[in-house]
Amino acid sequence: MSYIFYMSWNWKFGGLILLSTVIDFFLADLIFESKDQSFRKKMIVISLVLNLVFILGFFKYYGFLSENLNAFLVTLGFPSLFPILKIVLPVGISFYTFQSLSYTIDVYRGAIPSEKNFIKFALFVSFFPQLVAGPIVTAKSFLPQLQTEKKIEDIPFRKAIRYFLMGYFKKVVLSDNISPIADLIFKNPDAYSTEALWLGAFLFWVQVYCDFSGYTDMAYSAALLLGYELPENFRMPYISQSVTEHWRRWHITLSSWLRDYVYISLGGNRVGLFRHRFNVWFTMFVGGIWHGANWTFLIWGSIQGGFLLIESVLKEWKAKLFPNLTVPDSWDKLLTPVRVLYASSVAVTFGVIFRSANIESALKMIHGMYVYQSGELRPYMLKQGIPAILCVIIGHYLGWLIYEKGKELKIPAWLEFSLYPLIAFCFAVLSPDGEIPFIYFDF
Repeated sequence: MSYIFYMSWNWKFGGLILLSTVIDFFLADLIFESKDQSFRKKMIVISLVLNLVFILGFFKYYGFLSENLNAFLVTLGFPSLFPILKIVLPVGISFYTFQSLSYTIDVYRGAIPSEKNFIKFALFVSFFPQLVAGPIVTAKSFLPQLQTEKKIEDIPFRKAIRYFLMGYFKKVVLSDNISPIADLIFKNPDAYSTEALWLGAFLFWVQVYCDFSGYTDMAYSAALLLGYELPENFRMPYISQSVTEHWRRWHITLSSWLRDYVYISLGGNRVGLFRHRFNVWFTMFVGGIWHGANWTFLIWGSIQGGFLLIESVLKEWKAKLFPNLTVPDSWDKLLTPVRVLYASSVAVTFGVIFRSANIESALKMIHGMYVYQSGELRPYMLKQGIPAILCVIIGHYLGWLIYEKGKELKIPAWLEFSLYPLIAFCFAVLSPDGEIPFIYFDF
């Protein structure tokens, strides 16, 4: 069923996901059965090269690399050497290659045994609810779920419906309605006022959050209905009080994957001071590259890594210079909004680089945001944009009460189910015309 779902987009790429699955299934088994460490290392290197270079590297990064290398050669006076190919990016390739790789690495580390049932392993790699846009699942969390019998009486239908409705609301009612506004402002930042540019920057980050977390919620719902549970991917990222905390709350499964399979593989914090700091920065740099083959993503990832590094260094200095320093609760409460504003401003400001088509356009918009310029700010932008921002703020507040403070949301089942027709009607009225694809389908 998962392969039918995936091949409905482009049947040719069913072979690609099958290839990645076959490679890691057999290589992981060879690694698990062998006692020869040299042989095991060779097998893990083969898996890394085949997945990252020949599959993910070719389809996602060949065009970017060939274009830039050719431009560099021409600058030096040499002819272009690399052919320009029109390569279609397979949907979900960044997600399923990371999932498949996590399995092989975990087997190599001895964290899990190799899976002997190919069908179960293939289902882990291609599980359709989260196949094309996550969340990224690991073998050690998902494969055990395939060993248990699924019973219809164990399926939490009410919870699944809630998550689906929440995800649909985020995606269709919020994200899709503000998407045209953000697109318009980013397309021509010179034409808009500083206020409009800030609105556009905020709306884009709200759009991305609602689009991506909305898909995650609906994927979580579909998995629940099939008897499986996917990992949490977002936890109120806009209440973060630092960039470090933001990345613990935003795209959690990617951040966790980068920590477990990049940061720790590089030595984590078990190495020298300089190496540790490099590991912090480089891990986020890889996160930038994962998002796409464009200078904007490389620079965005580098900047995010820079903030993580700075916060890490400041934390170390504080511990050394002021080991006994404590901030009174009253001061801490006053500083909380300032810290939240700082973390959100970093996300929104440098999210402009993430969204822009090129660096020049991003710099124009950031300049207009921080150096006042006159221009347009159309009333309908505020009319549609502000309610969307308020919805996210209210949603974060409710999430904070429920998940951070342990408050229970008690609604009688009869009342909840009786509201579903009204909710469906509201969705139909508030949904925009036309179809807007999920943003993370491009990653």
